[in-house]
Amino acid sequence: MSRTICFVSDFFISDKKATITGPMVQTYLIGSELKKRGWDVHYIAYSKEGKDNFFESYEGMTVHWIRHRPFLPLLQYRKIRKVLTAINADYHYQRGRDILTGFVARYCKKNHKTFAWASAGESGVERGKYQRQLRKKNRPFIKKTVLWCEAKINDVICEYGIENASRIIVQTEYQKNRLKETFGLDSVVIKSGHPVPEPVERSAPLKILWIGSIKAVKRPELFIELAESCRNLECEFWMAGQFVDSRLKSFLLQKMQHMNNLKYLGAVPFHESQALISKAHVLVNTTDNGYEGLPNAFVQAWLAGTVTLSLHSDPDGVIEKYGLGAKVESITAMKNELEKIVENVDYWKSMSDNARKFGVDNFSIEEITYKLIDVMNSHLAKLIQN
Repeated sequence: MSRTICFVSDFFISDKKATITGPMVQTYLIGSELKKRGWDVHYIAYSKEGKDNFFESYEGMTVHWIRHRPFLPLLQYRKIRKVLTAINADYHYQRGRDILTGFVARYCKKNHKTFAWASAGESGVERGKYQRQLRKKNRPFIKKTVLWCEAKINDVICEYGIENASRIIVQTEYQKNRLKETFGLDSVVIKSGHPVPEPVERSAPLKILWIGSIKAVKRPELFIELAESCRNLECEFWMAGQFVDSRLKSFLLQKMQHMNNLKYLGAVPFHESQALISKAHVLVNTTDNGYEGLPNAFVQAWLAGTVTLSLHSDPDGVIEKYGLGAKVESITAMKNELEKIVENVDYWKSMSDNARKFGVDNFSIEEITYKLIDVMNSHLAKLIQN
């Protein structure tokens, strides 16, 4: 049986000009784990560094680069199909709702290959995602009309890909149920995975971390508001991440420069993110309601025993159910939770122990990869029988 897999991703983790995203991290981690097990691992990815029509080795895996087109990505289909044909893998994996979903599904359906599509967020299992996003944006009428046509085409191609995937993988029970409601399709829940870090001894004072791509939907200004409201608490606030919006960057940096209890650590390379999360006592999430799926930062935090305070997101209610921290509805409520943690170290220790156990039991990359192999093998065996 073949042991060659091709991951198709918008960008790859080694591209220094690409913003690190959850799907990029997960495809890299799964591929690395498969490489350890002797698999032949390939990636097809857009390059923001200008690389085009060539491949190179990265940690023993082969990355096939295609120049990134910021507009009309549909025109890249022939290039992607050509590379897929050259690799000739039996297993294909694409994560996150993207026009690439449709590209890979079409190729695999035509050539009788196995295609696993993985959801990367709550909006990925909804219909008309790109059209809904466009409705929220303020654009001139003519420009919005043109963009509407592109959004409609993208939604049609993406949804074709979801409907024609061999296997569908979701992160949470919510996504599984919602996919069944919106598409009428079955799926398998396989959570995100990460390597299990070694336990660390955290130093005083209490460290509160916000980490991720710094963009409007993540609401980073609310973390600054939290830090401002906690000036009298004995704790440090850290913000880490790459700015995606230049206008937001100048606004936030100006607010942070006069704050003594808040440090901006800059963009943190993925390979350094786990160490930073492990040093923190608390991870804060302020993202808008309905955007997150199962954030990589949550998984990394739980594996490290870092307590989670989330303004909206609590995938399948696990933060509340297993005592991993708290889901709150306001910055004031989050401040109150921090006060309790600062005043009672045993309160923090109990949640930290819960998080570590829950993380190790559920999010080891080794176990996640085993589950993925089983899902893909079941479809390949069915193809062989037919």
